[in-house]
Amino acid sequence: MRKLLKNKPLIVSLAILFLIFCALIVAWLGSLYTLNRLSFKYVTTTQLAAAMRQDEFWSNYRFNTLVFDGNVKSIRLNDGKTTLDLVTADTYGTSCEITYTTNTFKVGETYKFEAETYQAERQQHGVLLHNCINQ
Repeated sequence: MRKLLKNKPLIVSLAILFLIFCALIVAWLGSLYTLNRLSFKYVTTTQLAAAMRQDEFWSNYRFNTLVFDGNVKSIRLNDGKTTLDLVTADTYGTSCEITYTTNTFKVGETYKFEAETYQAERQQHGVLLHNCINQ
């Protein structure tokens, strides 16, 4: 047993294998935790804007795919992306960036959207949802 404990390369190798094994277990448990909490959440644009203003956006919607109806307030085109500013009843706004669309959007019309929360971005006075999908 003493010879085994004096073999430094063996001890270092075993320690590295143990750490890799522990890291794999932590990664697996983390993915289970995340996957068990993924869900669709039906919200309004006002709820999204208010959550960002109150710094509750990530804690409320972190693991959700957001589904919402948005009334288009304005349309901006930039680098092949369409950004729709949506009507809210809050001092903060909600914007939806659409990369690929076959739809022609009109100001004043209401459309149904889906967006992944993890792609959202905090703006100065609102929330910008990247890669929105128009249903």
